[in-house]
Amino acid sequence: MNPTRQKYTPGHTATATAFQAARDLDTHGFFLTPLLQPGFDVLDAGCGPGTITTGIAQSVFPGHVTAFDLSQKQLDQARRNAQGREIVNVDFVAGNVDQLPFADEAFHVVFAHALLEHLRDPMPALNEFHRVTKPGGFIGVCSPDWDAIDLTAHPVRVDRAIQAYRTLQDCNGGNTRAGKHLADWLDKAGFTPLMHDLWYEEYEDPATLAEYLAVPLDLAGQFHHATALRNWAASPEAGIRLCWRYATGIRADGNTRRNLVLE
Repeated sequence: MNPTRQKYTPGHTATATAFQAARDLDTHGFFLTPLLQPGFDVLDAGCGPGTITTGIAQSVFPGHVTAFDLSQKQLDQARRNAQGREIVNVDFVAGNVDQLPFADEAFHVVFAHALLEHLRDPMPALNEFHRVTKPGGFIGVCSPDWDAIDLTAHPVRVDRAIQAYRTLQDCNGGNTRAGKHLADWLDKAGFTPLMHDLWYEEYEDPATLAEYLAVPLDLAGQFHHATALRNWAASPEAGIRLCWRYATGIRADGNTRRNLVLE
């Protein structure tokens, strides 16, 4: 593995897309909901298959959501999801979060779920998020904390497999500890942090997350680690909880207060 490259570790396989599409605003963006108001314009950065995007769009209607992702394949899936739900207040833009193609102060809210942990340096993206957020506008970000993953009935080989996945993501330019740093990163980018906390996602079927991790390991030629995860997840005693951390902030420039006036 080349330690200088940046690569999206989960990839855009059918397994990865289905795994991500199980998320929605209530399950994975609940911390953002208090910041949303009808009429807001929102940027969903790294929108993936768009299942959280559609919930945001419904919350801010008649406002507008821009679904933004580097992958056109993901955007195509997000568009299909929006069309299937008859969501009309979303557009879809491809690009790099380090160089957003939007005007200064364009959005009332910027949202980034499961994005920052895949960036070698998150600060260029966060600086861009600050640039495109209106004064008095908000940001919400969420990333896993792999140090706090909770496994039950797992042998040592499963610990090694989890570590192998973490090493793969880190070598691909990611950061499996990103969740720990979210509030500090927001502050560094110029936002005033509002809230940060953690929550655990418990998988009723451990094979769901195990397969999500196993596929990239297979593609990297680490078949023994992938097999260890699959075999363990098939056991009725297996259990897994993934720790997520989130942070919210406000662009409180000058005399701006937290009450955002729609423009």
